[in-house]
Amino acid sequence: MKRWGGIVAAVVLAIGGWSAVVAEDGETDTAASIESLTSLQTAPEALEAVAVPKTPQPQWYQDQVAAEQAAAAAAAQAAAPRATGGGRTIGYTVSTKGVTSSNLAEFAAQANQTLNDSRGWAQLGFNFQQVDSGGSFNLILSQASQVPSFSSGCSVQWSCRVGTSVIINDDRWRYGTTAWNNAGGGIRDYRHMVINHEVGHWLGHGHATCGSPGSYAPVMLQQSIDLQGCKFNPWPLSSEMWSGR
Repeated sequence: MKRWGGIVAAVVLAIGGWSAVVAEDGETDTAASIESLTSLQTAPEALEAVAVPKTPQPQWYQDQVAAEQAAAAAAAQAAAPRATGGGRTIGYTVSTKGVTSSNLAEFAAQANQTLNDSRGWAQLGFNFQQVDSGGSFNLILSQASQVPSFSSGCSVQWSCRVGTSVIINDDRWRYGTTAWNNAGGGIRDYRHMVINHEVGHWLGHGHATCGSPGSYAPVMLQQSIDLQGCKFNPWPLSSEMWSGR
């Protein structure tokens, strides 16, 4: 073999995506070639081991996601089952009290979907319509600590109705309650229930009791607190389908 400066010259040839080490005399250096091929085979594993740094989502992106969710909720509202037939239109406003964490657009869309669902008070022929002002009642998403400001009879723990104010506790809207959750109820059904319950008070209903353990609860039962042996139920029973309005 020829030497330049006492070092054996080697030529590295790229063959099929891996490197074969060839000595000056034309013979392949087998050990070096295998080592080169092995290093290529383990390269993907080394890349997978590199952790991708996690970066927080910017506020503009979170706002965009919230807006998209609200739009999806509005689309679901439009596709929701509604009571048929012409009837009385009941206008209502939507607002907040204090500092709330829930998305107001989503709250408004889901509340309207509940109110106009054919399983609910819409069976009475009502068409509930959100208006900017001058509604028959005010649907208010309230910070929990602000709920008692409407009346001494209201609590930071629960939702409430005072006159034309239908007050939904933001903590309950977000998390439900222990009694409801332990009974297997989901958060969307809880939201159906609390809207139907508090608007039911505005329609003239008082509180109900569990008529028979194991049966579906009246929507006017205080299901947020205790189901009294009944099964959770987001919708008015046929026996509750009346209004004083």
